[in-house]
Amino acid sequence: MQRLTTSLIALTLATSATAASASDVNSAAAFGANAFSKFVNIYPRTREDERKWLIQRLEAVCSSKLRSDQRRCDRAWRIIADGYAKLQARRAAEATSATDALKD
Repeated sequence: MQRLTTSLIALTLATSATAASASDVNSAAAFGANAFSKFVNIYPRTREDERKWLIQRLEAVCSSKLRSDQRRCDRAWRIIADGYAKLQARRAAEATSATDALKD
């Protein structure tokens, strides 16, 4: 009986403390989200900033000696190469259609 009473008291304290702390105190995630949103409002990331950040991140991953990072680096460069090939193909198709339109 004493064991049951102790567990009920512990359960009551745990639930009331959690409810009180959740309603009264902001979580670390809420602080981080608020700080990030204020930073974004003050310093919105431009397209050029995004490119610089991505290149820095890619260089950091590619310079790592971890095997998983090397695989991520290889995969990233394959994606970049595929995207560049598609871009060049689209530009060639647009140039061809533009010259065909001029001939007609």
